[in-house]
Amino acid sequence: MKKHITKKVIAKWFAIPLVLIVSYLAALQYWSWKWDTPKHPLPEAHLSYQDISQNTSSLPHWRESAQTNLVNLADKLRSVSISGAINVDGDLAWAGTVGLASVEPLNPANVSTQYRIGSVSKPLTIVVLMRMVEEGLIDLDAPIQDYLPDYPKYSQPITIRQLASHTSGVRHYQFEPLKFPPTDSLSNIAFESTNDALQQFKDDDLLFVPGQNFAYSTHGYTLLSAVIEAAGGRTFESLLQQLVTEPLGLVSTQAEHLLTSKNSLAKFYVSDKGLYGRTPEQNLSNKVAGGGLVSTPTELVKLGSALLSNTLLTKQSFMEMTTVQKMPDGQNNPQYYSLGWRHHKTKQILENEQEVDVIHHGGVSVGSNAFMLLVPEHNISVAIMTNGKGQTSRREIQLLAYQFAGMVINDKREREDTEPQMDTMPVGVGSER
Repeated sequence: MKKHITKKVIAKWFAIPLVLIVSYLAALQYWSWKWDTPKHPLPEAHLSYQDISQNTSSLPHWRESAQTNLVNLADKLRSVSISGAINVDGDLAWAGTVGLASVEPLNPANVSTQYRIGSVSKPLTIVVLMRMVEEGLIDLDAPIQDYLPDYPKYSQPITIRQLASHTSGVRHYQFEPLKFPPTDSLSNIAFESTNDALQQFKDDDLLFVPGQNFAYSTHGYTLLSAVIEAAGGRTFESLLQQLVTEPLGLVSTQAEHLLTSKNSLAKFYVSDKGLYGRTPEQNLSNKVAGGGLVSTPTELVKLGSALLSNTLLTKQSFMEMTTVQKMPDGQNNPQYYSLGWRHHKTKQILENEQEVDVIHHGGVSVGSNAFMLLVPEHNISVAIMTNGKGQTSRREIQLLAYQFAGMVINDKREREDTEPQMDTMPVGVGSER
């Protein structure tokens, strides 16, 4: 009899946690289905809503082709909206949008619509960092404890360069079964400060000894922004404004969680095959420097132009920022990551297997994708953003940016071939020997 009762008690002990686990998994599956499954048809002819900037210095003949290609991709992806811009030789050459900033209420996107830029926030953070390096406020190879003396110490110190290049060992997002939502990538907690945001990971073990490996980490950029704040004596957001956005007149590039008005901010969706659904509410204050900014393509290409012309950073700083960081064995890291950018050569821009040197970064946020591209040799910057996170849009907007760059390069070469060459001026006539 006692043996029979013991089996019942044991079964009860196992049944209770089993029921809790099954209930949790069911709730998690429902939550995932609710937010990741588009259910509503997009409005008929929503891609007929288009906007093209008239604020360009010239009217390149490929301007209509750029808009057509943007519309074609939006149609292929059944995007809620896509916005893009191209800057050539320091001037805005084209900016356009197609689709809706908001489905309900119906609100067409325009070239001033703000989008979440996700990890494209990282290059902007590095521009802040490099400006402070130029001013002697930060040493890239100093340990972070020089600026954050109370931060946990490890067997080997983390340097600022390692944070910027994802070689610090600080973890990225992780699955946390005791929290809901169960990952810090979907946090909707309002963090009052960068120091508060550090609590997400500061007591966790490093993934490896600093400098000995590569692991992409948005949390590493939160720690980097804490260093920036300590060195600058101001919040990261105010230093971004002081050192980057204000000098360039970028009024739409801001931390989303500090927006005083969201009238210009797109709403964000999961979309696929002509269907859409709203994404869950999210507060990006847990990762401002690594993924919490909003902007427009027009403003990002303006920033890109300033970087290529060395009007915001010196040439030396730009070179250091975009130099691919080596691994301990002397090889490039697996993502060709420099400080806040990826830098490599690609054959995807021009025909005939011609390689083009590119510097870029992509970004994914809840309900959005973004991509920023610099082509230094041809003085081109491109930015593209969406407010619908479909399965294929991340890769497709990168390929569209490459397509835009190729279009501009080919146009430049055609004009160079057709422009008459000036006769060589004889020595002694209007020249110095």
